[in-house]
Amino acid sequence: MMMKNKKSTQRHTLIKFGVLFVFFCSVFYAIIRWTPATFDFLNNYTATTLGFLLQILGMQPTVQGALVSAGGFGIRIIDECSAIFVLILFSSFVLAYPTSLKNKAIGLLFGIPSLFAVNTLRLVVVFFAGLWYPDMFEYVHVYFWQAIIIILVFTACLAWLQLVVMVTTKNKPLTFFARFIAFSSILFLIWVYLDNEYVLMTSYIAEFLLHCMGYPISLFPDPTTMIYPSTFNLITFTALVLATQSVVKRTKIKALITGLPLMILIHVIHGAYQVLAYYQVVPHALEIMYATQIINQYFLPFGLWLAFTYGDIFKKAGTYTCPICGAEKVGIVEHIRVKHGEKALEDERVKVLLEGQIQKGVFTFKGKMRFDRIMELIKKKKKK
Repeated sequence: MMMKNKKSTQRHTLIKFGVLFVFFCSVFYAIIRWTPATFDFLNNYTATTLGFLLQILGMQPTVQGALVSAGGFGIRIIDECSAIFVLILFSSFVLAYPTSLKNKAIGLLFGIPSLFAVNTLRLVVVFFAGLWYPDMFEYVHVYFWQAIIIILVFTACLAWLQLVVMVTTKNKPLTFFARFIAFSSILFLIWVYLDNEYVLMTSYIAEFLLHCMGYPISLFPDPTTMIYPSTFNLITFTALVLATQSVVKRTKIKALITGLPLMILIHVIHGAYQVLAYYQVVPHALEIMYATQIINQYFLPFGLWLAFTYGDIFKKAGTYTCPICGAEKVGIVEHIRVKHGEKALEDERVKVLLEGQIQKGVFTFKGKMRFDRIMELIKKKKKK
């Protein structure tokens, strides 16, 4: 009965979070779409910051609004370049997550500027790639746009959970980031050779869909296009799932079987409405086309990942894994004392856990097992 109540509570927490997360994402997205000029300042500010960094690195850049140029090469900062959608994802996650207003305020206060700063560094790398290796620009741009920009928000969310909310997720931010880079790099190099074939396949399906809707339109990809950036969200999502350490192999397979076909379907819908928007034969086709693109590239990979890792993400604050039996408990000290006896506190594995968390100041103790007693045990072990 207790296990059932725990699962029911966790499911209720996940549903509540999901509703709030979708709500905040929708509101922020609607503001961007209905009042596009609202965030123009962010694009211009990103361009100004990029120009400033290029100047520090010895370049003589010219910044005109959202356009940055130097050395005969230039880029225009658009919404995706300014990381506005990454900021929406992070802000929505923090606002929807079940924790105190103080923790949320800290997350937004430090997380948003940090994401902006890292994103600007990303643009510096992309700019120099275009300046020095123009033939590689599209590949670098796509990888750093699709893969790196998404992993930034995941890393920021995990860091906020561990450092502020004090939820000890199994996916450590830096480790998760490194694993993602390894998986996504390999998958990206493979997908580069499959990208055009995939687009051709989805184009045929979209064409069939258009015919079923009564629009006998022939749809073929542009043969001059080297790479189609919108398809690489499949790589991003797959790398996220493979890099996640908190779920078993069966759950990862389930996530891929569920997520990848859904993304492919949205690719087909996007392709169909792209044509309908071009011929202006369906009302609001342009809005649907743009919405499906943004949802597929940002919101869906993030949301699906959360749905399959909720057991790790939505732990109660102060939950720790017992190094002896592997049980996850909020009162880990009391659990060790009652379950394994006080002598278990002298176990080296327990000592590492306790000493590390005491130094962080995140433990509170009740009953017999007080702070001074644990510190005495730690000091005693060190003397030995």
